[in-house]
Amino acid sequence: MRRILVAGVAMSLSLASFAGPSRGAGENPLTLDNIVVTLGATTYRIPHMEIEGASLPLAELAALFLSGDANVAARLARVSARRIAVPAMSSESRNESRVIRAAYRKLLFENIVSGRAASVRADGGEEAIESANGAVQRIAWGVSAAKGVDLAGIARLGATRSEADAPLTPLVDEEVVDSTRLENAGGVVVVTTGRVKIAGVRGRALQTPAEKLVERLEKLDAAKPEDDPALMGDLLDALRSFEAASTDVENVVMAGKGEPGGKPFASKIARFGMRNVAGAGAGEIFAEDFSLRASDGGYLSVKRFALNELQFAPVWRGAYPRFAHIEMRGLAADLPDPKSGDASRIKFSVENASASFENFLETTPTKFSGSIDKFIVDLAARGETQTTARFLALGYRELALSGLAAAEWREKAAEASLEPIAIDAKDMGAARLSVRFGNVSSAAFSSSPVISRAAMLATSVKSIDLTLEGNGLVDSVLALEAKEQKISVDKARSDYAKAAATAIATLGGNGANAKRVADAVSAYIEKPKRLRLHLVAPKGINALDALTRKPGEILESLDVEASADR
Repeated sequence: MRRILVAGVAMSLSLASFAGPSRGAGENPLTLDNIVVTLGATTYRIPHMEIEGASLPLAELAALFLSGDANVAARLARVSARRIAVPAMSSESRNESRVIRAAYRKLLFENIVSGRAASVRADGGEEAIESANGAVQRIAWGVSAAKGVDLAGIARLGATRSEADAPLTPLVDEEVVDSTRLENAGGVVVVTTGRVKIAGVRGRALQTPAEKLVERLEKLDAAKPEDDPALMGDLLDALRSFEAASTDVENVVMAGKGEPGGKPFASKIARFGMRNVAGAGAGEIFAEDFSLRASDGGYLSVKRFALNELQFAPVWRGAYPRFAHIEMRGLAADLPDPKSGDASRIKFSVENASASFENFLETTPTKFSGSIDKFIVDLAARGETQTTARFLALGYRELALSGLAAAEWREKAAEASLEPIAIDAKDMGAARLSVRFGNVSSAAFSSSPVISRAAMLATSVKSIDLTLEGNGLVDSVLALEAKEQKISVDKARSDYAKAAATAIATLGGNGANAKRVADAVSAYIEKPKRLRLHLVAPKGINALDALTRKPGEILESLDVEASADR
């Protein structure tokens, strides 16, 4: 896309002399040679140009081309020609920090009407960006073809916009580039792509010229953003000044050398895309078949990753980007574990994971739902560590978890709920938790930490519902305990059941509710099928209650249901 814009600006300079069309005029090709035009800090050179179907003879074309009128866009809007061919073109831009040189091959503009070309083709080109210290970054692109290119509109991008809410106008209907290549200074990192397609491009001039924004970014000290307080707003305006209906990039490959020791790394994305890019955000951003082989020997792959309804505007206010949905499929990782030695690896995978966010208050969602399927951690690959030793001793070579969670704030009732949070662990069991909160005000979602923390202190817990199912983990723990203590499993089970009941009753103050919970937990350990605890606080329990009241007093103030299926 950038290549077409640059070529379009150059053509706007070259074609600024054309008048309106007339039938039958200019049937023989006209030529212009050795064209040199300077626009700002950029100088364009076109050795030779051929024009067919223009409405004016060569002498008048040349005279108009040399016009001193600086309003290129206005002149270009009067241009019509059947065909314009530029075998080669070069440009050079200079500022204090860099020199940019570019070369373009075989530009062909067809069916231009009032400054809008029905099609634009090019055989590719190269660009070199040389910094003040002599380092050179190189960019190359292959054959490109574009439809519906508004050359006059592109020329207007070179102006500075004075109207804050100026509308965006169509610039390019569609462009396809067959390949690109970027090489950073020294060739340490090389990025290549296959086919790149972008459609529905709209834009407007910036309030602050792009080159000025770049200079300000380079000079900005990240630790002192107050030195240029207007920069974030100007960057946001720049993002909001361009739109694209869709962007698709195939076969993105990044290769180079990294740490440690300059070892090679390689990253690939089979397909990357964006949809409805507008307003400093995007309707969707996705990547498919991503893989990374890192310099340290690690490997990471993802079948698909996507973000929906993404907005970057909150970042300029110091908040996180906002998005409505995130999903990931087919994640696999095999990473070195530097803390545990060369033989230890961190290996895990996720079949599916997703989360949705709704009903935003400022930048915080007040409704959430998410799920994860088959999150598997390879404990054996990690080896005997402080984290894994106990699980390995229990006989678990891997952890395999699936789960879901949901939360919602209801403004009218000033309530919030976690309902449900559920986890299913293979060969261990399942847990399900629901919690209701009361006295939850909108201040709890404030972007100010002081305000949100104060509001959270006033929040109260109204009910808790917990269900445990399955005997896998309980049986494994008891089997290990029996082995270590050299007793039978039945004896270990009986001892654990009695100890748990005693501990709960003591902690709960030996009241009726404490005994009810203790009996249910003891029964579950004796026969771990299903345990259910339902606690209701009619008046709510807040942070102040937790700090000033004894656990037994709080427990006895609740309505308690506790049961274990036998």
